[in-house]
Amino acid sequence: MTAVTVPSRRRRPGLRTTISVSFALGGLFLATAMALGTYLAARNYLVDQRERAAMHQAFTDASVLQDGLLTSGATVSEGLGAVSPPADAAVVVRRHDEWFSSSLQVGEADVPARLRAEVGEGSAAVAWHRRDGEPNVLVGVPLSAVDAQFFELANTRELERTLDALRVVLTVFAILTALACALLGRWAARRVLAPLDDVAGAAARIASGALDTRLGNTHDPDLATIVASFNSMVDAVNDRIERDARFAVDVSHELRTPLTTLVTGVEVLQGRREQLTPRSRQALDLVSRDLTRFQRVLEDLLDLGRLEAGAAGLVLAPVDLRDLVRHGLASSDRPTSLLRSDADAPVIVQADKAAMHRALLNLFENADRYGGGITGITVTATGTTASVAVEDLGPGVPPGERLRIFDRFVRGGSRGSLPGAGLGLSLVAETVRAHRGSVRCQSGPTGVGARFVIELPADGADRPVS
Repeated sequence: MTAVTVPSRRRRPGLRTTISVSFALGGLFLATAMALGTYLAARNYLVDQRERAAMHQAFTDASVLQDGLLTSGATVSEGLGAVSPPADAAVVVRRHDEWFSSSLQVGEADVPARLRAEVGEGSAAVAWHRRDGEPNVLVGVPLSAVDAQFFELANTRELERTLDALRVVLTVFAILTALACALLGRWAARRVLAPLDDVAGAAARIASGALDTRLGNTHDPDLATIVASFNSMVDAVNDRIERDARFAVDVSHELRTPLTTLVTGVEVLQGRREQLTPRSRQALDLVSRDLTRFQRVLEDLLDLGRLEAGAAGLVLAPVDLRDLVRHGLASSDRPTSLLRSDADAPVIVQADKAAMHRALLNLFENADRYGGGITGITVTATGTTASVAVEDLGPGVPPGERLRIFDRFVRGGSRGSLPGAGLGLSLVAETVRAHRGSVRCQSGPTGVGARFVIELPADGADRPVS
């Protein structure tokens, strides 16, 4: 079987990084263009000035040599002795197909053929030539009056060093400009995204339950519309939540009254059970059982509605999480020996005792109904997080259903064939979320059964809702 390689998705850079890189690349491009333009302009200017200086010197020296050769009986060697070229220059003269030089290191081979041809045609010319790895400028001057050709070779190493230094300076300038532009881009990105960070922070606080959060007024006309729209949206959401809360209270009142009447009627009939026929007693048992189930479902739905609407009226107080678990086990006739705690000190959390007690009972009942019973409960504290883990030996929950089972009326896998309305875990999730915590389902520690973990901020530490 051939293994199939799945290409990994490349992570796209963030907006801040994109803006910073764009500024850096733009600055590098502009700095490079400016540096290149500056270098070329400076190079052309310096080279032109060096050629002019070399030509001026060559014409002066050629005039001296020509005047000497016009003297009767004068030789080229004597004429070269009268010429005084700069220290870094040498003179080469061609007369009657003979070559003469003012330096032992410079001779006929150092004069390019192209320069010879141009001077031979009677025109002064300039050529650049590298000799022994060093740059030189050659100036050729025809001496028609004495039937000779004058060539002066000047070393231009100083010019090359100047151009090298200029290249280094301009390169460093381009790099520093790119870095400065990157920093400018970073600052601009932070400045541009600051309003978005404010919106994101406000949205996170609203999601965690701080419904009175609003964005502050701004004098920026481009942001004023966004701020006003955001605050209007929060006001609308807050109004909707308040309407939902009032609806939950109204439904609770309207449904509980007839339900109480039905329960009372069934209890009266149960008191006269012996007077009923067997078929009537059987019907009474069915009605009583379904009425009890309906009452439980109604209470769960009302509690869920209040929790989701933020109208549960939770009263938070410091409580030891281990004491909550012990009380839940004892009140449901379960052995407290099921509790295992890794913490030596009390695990203090800010919680509503009644609400968390009911959430724990729902987890216990879930383990009894679907997981074959509780095998252990672990309470731990790590940093700013306290957790309760309830383990069972049931069939477990498939990974694809571990999020869905916390939704309303969802009973995944084999749970769907068992009794229950599928509201218990939903109530657990909403209760924990109202306490700024989280709940998750995972495999048991040995790979068998399920493990439900509730995490709450320890010592009342605040953190975003998961």
